[in-house]
Amino acid sequence: MNFPILVIGAGMAGIAAARTLHDAGCVVTVLEARERIGGRTHTDSSLGVDVDMGAAWIHGPTANPLVPLARQHGVCWGLTDFFNVHGGAVMAFHADGTPIDEAAYTEGIQYFPAGYAHLHNSLLTVKPGDDIRSMAYLLDRGLPGQETLTGDAAAGFYYTSRVRIRYEDAADLDQVDWRMGREYVKLPGGDLLVYDGGFGRLVAGLADGLDIQTGVVVERIEYGEAGCTLRTNRGDFAADRVIVTVPLGVLKAGVIDFAPPLPAEKQTAIQRMGFGHYEKLALRFPHIFWPLAPHRFNYLSDADPPLYMAWLNNAHYTGEPVLIAYHAAGLAQHSNRWSDEKLIAGALETLRKMFGPDVPEPVAYVRSAWEADPFSRGSYSFAQVGMTEEDRAALAAPAGDRLFFAGEATHPHYWATVHGAYETGVRAAREVLG
Repeated sequence: MNFPILVIGAGMAGIAAARTLHDAGCVVTVLEARERIGGRTHTDSSLGVDVDMGAAWIHGPTANPLVPLARQHGVCWGLTDFFNVHGGAVMAFHADGTPIDEAAYTEGIQYFPAGYAHLHNSLLTVKPGDDIRSMAYLLDRGLPGQETLTGDAAAGFYYTSRVRIRYEDAADLDQVDWRMGREYVKLPGGDLLVYDGGFGRLVAGLADGLDIQTGVVVERIEYGEAGCTLRTNRGDFAADRVIVTVPLGVLKAGVIDFAPPLPAEKQTAIQRMGFGHYEKLALRFPHIFWPLAPHRFNYLSDADPPLYMAWLNNAHYTGEPVLIAYHAAGLAQHSNRWSDEKLIAGALETLRKMFGPDVPEPVAYVRSAWEADPFSRGSYSFAQVGMTEEDRAALAAPAGDRLFFAGEATHPHYWATVHGAYETGVRAAREVLG
C-alpha cells in the first residue's frame, strides 16, 4: 500500500504496528510525544546496570511472541519465581524484621491461586453489585479452605492475596472486578525478568529502520471519508489511516480531541475500564549486604500506610549491588507525593529491619513517575468494577475505516503485558492492511 499511515505512540504496540506495516511495504510514520521511544517500557542505565523502570517481565514465555524477538536482539532474561515453586526464591520478613518460615510461607502464597481456581460457578453468577464484584468482597468472604491456614502460612496467603494482587492489577482491591479478571490468560512457563539490555534493547531492535518522529504531541485528530488530519505541537500531519496506541490513561484524560467524537460505546468503555498505578525505586549500594539466592524479598509491614513490602533482588540476576522497591495502586499514589529524601529514608528504615543496622546509604538511585507522566498518566489497565466483557473489544474496534486502535488495554486476554501490547499492534496493522 502506498497511502501514508500514521501511528501515534512509539510504545510496544505502536512499534509493532509500524514494523508490520513497514515490512508489508507501506509508507508509515510514528509520532511519539516523548523524546524517546519505548512508551511504558523504559530501560534506565544510570545506576551502572540496566534497570527497567516500566515493564520488566515477559509473563509466560511459552508461545510468547517476545521470546524469539528477545533472542534475536540479544536480550538476557532470568526466571523470577514469585510463588517460590522451586524453593529459595522468596525470602520473607515479619514487620519487626524477623525471618518468616519459608516452607509455611510458601504453602500460604501458593494457596491463593489454588483456592481461586476452585471457586464455584455459583459465585460467578451472583446478582450484580459493586460490592459483590470486587476482589475485596471476595477475600473478605474467604476462599474455599482458607480457614485451614495458620501462622506463617496465613502470612503467605495474606501477602499473595492482599499485597501481591495489588501489583498484578496496579489497583486497590475494592476497585478490581475478580470475575472480569478471570478473562485474563497467563501463558505458561513462569515469569522472565529481562536484563542486560532490558526491554530498551528489544524496542530499539524492533524500531530499527522505522520513521519515528519524537517530541510530537498530538492534540487533535480529524478523520473521515477524505482521510485524516492530525494537529500537533509541530504542525499538521495528513494521512489516509491512523493507528492510535496511546495509553488508556491518556484517553481517559481526554487530552486528544477527536473530530467527529469517538463512538459512544468506545467513550463509555474508556471511562469504565481501569487504569492503575505502579512505581519503582531502584537503589545502588556500595556493596551487596543481602543474600544473593532469593529472587524477591517480601516484607509484611504493619505501618500505616504499609509501604516497602515488595523488593526485587537485582543482584541475583546481574551481580550488581542494586535493590528495587515497588509500590502499587493507592500506595504508589501515596508514595508519589513524597520527596526523594523521604522515599529513600523509608526504604533504608525497612532494609535495616530486614538486614541489620549496618545497611549503608545508597550511592545512587532512580525512581519512576508514571502517574505524573502526561503521556501515560499511570501504568497499565485492569479489570475495574463496573466494566463489561465488551469494553475491551469496544476500545479495540476501528472508528470507521480510517481510525484504528491498539495497546495493552485493547487485548481481550493479555492486557497489562508487553506481549499483549505487541499483539494488538500487529492486529491493528493487519486491520489496516485488510
